[in-house]
Formats: sequence, C-alpha cells, structure tokens
Amino acid sequence: MRKYYKIESGRILPAPNEDAADIVLMGTPSPEQRGLLVKEYELTEHTIASAFDNDELSRIEYDDDFTTIVFKKPKNYISSDNFQFRVESFGVIFFEDWVLLLTDADIPLMDERRFSKIDSLNTFVLKLLNYSVFHFNEHLKIISRINEDLEQKLQKAMGNEYLIYMLNLNKGLIYYVNALNSNETLLKRLQLGRSLNFTENERELLDDILIENRQSLKQAEIYTNILASVMDARASVINNNMNSLIKTLNVITIAVMGPTFVASIFGMNVKFPFGLGANPNAFWIIMGISILLIALFTLFWTTRK
Repeated sequence: MRKYYKIESGRILPAPNEDAADIVLMGTPSPEQRGLLVKEYELTEHTIASAFDNDELSRIEYDDDFTTIVFKKPKNYISSDNFQFRVESFGVIFFEDWVLLLTDADIPLMDERRFSKIDSLNTFVLKLLNYSVFHFNEHLKIISRINEDLEQKLQKAMGNEYLIYMLNLNKGLIYYVNALNSNETLLKRLQLGRSLNFTENERELLDDILIENRQSLKQAEIYTNILASVMDARASVINNNMNSLIKTLNVITIAVMGPTFVASIFGMNVKFPFGLGANPNAFWIIMGISILLIALFTLFWTTRK
C-alpha cells in the first residue's frame, strides 16, 4: 500500500504520483517493495523491519543521504483487546527533499487540526511526532475513565473478570511508560542534533513536544502506581463480597432448618398425641409452628447482630 501526499499552502494534500509527492506513506512492504527500498534508496533490511517492530525502541540514525527516525505511538484500540492497550512503531526516513513514512497505522495526515501550518518537511516530521504524543494523551484519558468505571463495578463484583481487566490496564500502562521514556530519549537527541537544521520556530515546537511527552510520561507513571498500589485492595473487595454472599446463604440455611425439622417430625407415619393427627386444623398448626420458629430465629439474629 502506497499513498502520496504533498505540502501545499501549509496543508497536506493528496499527490497524483511519487514524482509530485513530498511525502510517501507505505504500509508493510512486499518482498518486491523491500528490494526496491534497499536497491534504490540504500535502506537496510534492519531499518525497514525496525519501523514495523513493536518491540523496537525509539531511535534516530544519521546516514549520508537520509536520517532515520523510529518513534513509538499507541496502537489503535479495538474491543477484542479486553482493555489491553499496546504500542507500535513507525519509521520516518528523511531524505533531502522528501519523506518516506513506514507504518501500518492509520495516521490522518490530512487532519487540519493536527497537521496544519506546515511550511517544510522538518515541520511535518515534528507535527508527526507531536501527533503521536497527542495520541498517548488521548489514550491516557480513556484509561482513566475505564479505570473509574471498573472500580465502581468491582465494588459489587464477586468474580475475577473486572480484576483481570484492571491487570490488563496496568500492563498496558507499563508499555506506555516504556514507550514514552524511549520517545523522550529520542526527542532529547533531536534537540542536541544539528543535521536536520531546525529553525527557531521548529526548535520551539520541538521543545513543546518534549514537554508534552514528559507530562504524558508522568501521568502514565502516576496511573501505573495507583493501579499497582490498590490492586490487592480491589482483590480483597471481591473476597469480601464473596464472604458476604456465603454469610447470607448460611443464615438462610439455618433459618429453614427449624421448619424442616418440624415438617420431618410431623411427616412420620405414627400417631401424634393430643389428637393432633385427627385435628382438621393440623396443617395450619404445623405451618404456624414453622413460621414461629423462623420469626424467633430472625429476632434472635437481628438482636445478636
């Protein structure tokens, strides 16, 4: 999959072909496309594979004809992930007059809110990195809401379902912390590097991105610590709920033992004293005794409690 874009009037617009494009977006390349990238643009197989390796750390490499940036972003969440948030990598190959973007993710390059006021390829690359940090911020907000909803449901839960969801959230936050740490290292290297020749405005944008990334990192660390510190307490809530249910069932079982005992006695095939066996109201007498026993037990239990 290839898509071509050009920078025009501060925006990113579709381009008709590669010759007219400033930006070429390529998904997972086929073996033929990999060979073309290696042969014509002198990219290594490792560089191409790094852009699609979710375990690859953020990094920057300077070559004679191009600069390679591997950056981390959140993976788009789907319902089948069961609250497991993950990260993925994308690669930016920065040539002299065009950029090759290697990614399987759906990046909205023509979204004017995130990709506007672009007057150079340097600005585009910085906007791309800024979009990744913005994506982290949005996911962290979603994680916070999910966590609050799971906490409310967990207060009445007796199974492990919601607790497992929280463990998945905690695992995803650890991935986010590692990715944001890796991104921060790369952004600092960009600040120190001189090969991309950033203008003053671009350096200010880079500083803002670094600040936003650091804030996201701190927020992710806080959420991780909160989830980790109260996970045992949440597990105890489930145990307490289960104990309360068992206690209620035991009370009900004990309460019906009296009527069961009375019914067992009068169910014997023997003669009863006081002419009770021939009494036309025997049924109601037995029911009255049973109800009386339940009432006495309820009064005793309430008083004792």
